[in-house]
Amino acid sequence: MRFRSSREKPSVIFPELKLAVFVDGCIWHGCPKHGTRPKQNAKFWRDKIAGNKACDRRVNRLLRKRGWTVVRIWEHELTRKNISRLHTKLNVLVS
Repeated sequence: MRFRSSREKPSVIFPELKLAVFVDGCIWHGCPKHGTRPKQNAKFWRDKIAGNKACDRRVNRLLRKRGWTVVRIWEHELTRKNISRLHTKLNVLVS
């Protein structure tokens, strides 16, 4: 599968399972828990994050239309304390 840009490219793919995993940065993708918006250049950042979210939705739709399962993981979920929850989330998908 080809992607137009690195913004659209999954972090990890499992072609045999048609599973695409994205690790979304909390700031860049507007995490409701950790996403912050800089006060400097506020309009730029508001537009940038909104554009990233729109791109995420577009890529999700495209991949699902092609029969892929899409998993999005927040950057903050990749910590040692969240590993069992993350493992369970991914294990359910590949079982």
